[in-house]
Amino acid sequence: MDLWSSIWLAIVAFGAAVTNGAVGYGFSSIITPIAIFWYSNKVLNPALVLVEVAVNIALLLRERQHIRATWPRARPVVTTLFPGVVLGTLGLTFIAVTDVKLLVYATLLPLVALQLLGFSRPIANERRGGQAIGSGIGFLYSLTTISGPPLALFLRNQGLSKGQFRCTIAQIRVAESTLTLGTYLAFDQFLGTKYYTAPSLGLLPALFIAVIIGVPLGTLLLRSVSPDFFRSVVMSLDGILVSYGLSQVFVALKWVASQVSYYVFAALLAVVLCLSWYSLRRTSVREPGGGPPLGPGVHAPPTPPLPRSLSSSETRWHSDNPAAGDPSRVPPTGPA
Repeated sequence: MDLWSSIWLAIVAFGAAVTNGAVGYGFSSIITPIAIFWYSNKVLNPALVLVEVAVNIALLLRERQHIRATWPRARPVVTTLFPGVVLGTLGLTFIAVTDVKLLVYATLLPLVALQLLGFSRPIANERRGGQAIGSGIGFLYSLTTISGPPLALFLRNQGLSKGQFRCTIAQIRVAESTLTLGTYLAFDQFLGTKYYTAPSLGLLPALFIAVIIGVPLGTLLLRSVSPDFFRSVVMSLDGILVSYGLSQVFVALKWVASQVSYYVFAALLAVVLCLSWYSLRRTSVREPGGGPPLGPGVHAPPTPPLPRSLSSSETRWHSDNPAAGDPSRVPPTGPA
């Protein structure tokens, strides 16, 4: 890998690490659609998975006080990941590189749109819902290294605090990244796929340096910026990049001519910008009241009403009755 590619990868990884430190996910969903302009998924995925094992363990340790409370919510997803991880690794091995790119962009774009729209629907039976999406999450992650956006949509409105939300996602992502790492290594050993070779391992220094600096910075940033506003900005930028990438994949697949791809990009860009405007106008830069940011799906308690001013008749009644402080005594509310 040449020097300039390393620098650009480190810059993108730094931005993705800041996002991951702030909202608990987003590292691979930001870096993957950009980095696959330069590298194939067969080179990029193994390096990202190795880095994400370390990142997710660190995030889980940071939120470890919530593990006992949130493990029952993460368990249905965790216990159903493995079949999807195996199928996704098979897909990465045998599916053409351009087809994998198409899947990455085609998956990310609607997820970005749903997050910008603020889509959230509580899941009545969370255990069955988690079991239903577990294999799909495993397949998507091992094939594309992306799973944060669909997990966020699933957990967004389940009444979790900020810490519980991040802890639940961290538990699932520790499991999926560890299972994926083990599956990649098994494929290397038994099928000779050669995922962990020099081209992939050469990406690790740039990725690890960006993560070591970016994740703590993202944690500090969230203390002063509303998580919903930060998420909207990140998703807007991600949508623009995904739109461009999708238009270029259409050219690579010979679905459209090169000149037509610009019109495709312009149309997708217009949709993303409209959704971004809608999302940003509904969020504030800082949390209302200046308090600490709340987690997705958790709303600030209502402001208590101001005390009602006494009428002239109530004022006279209190002055004429020294025992007015007795809670059993209720002043008249009718006309004097």
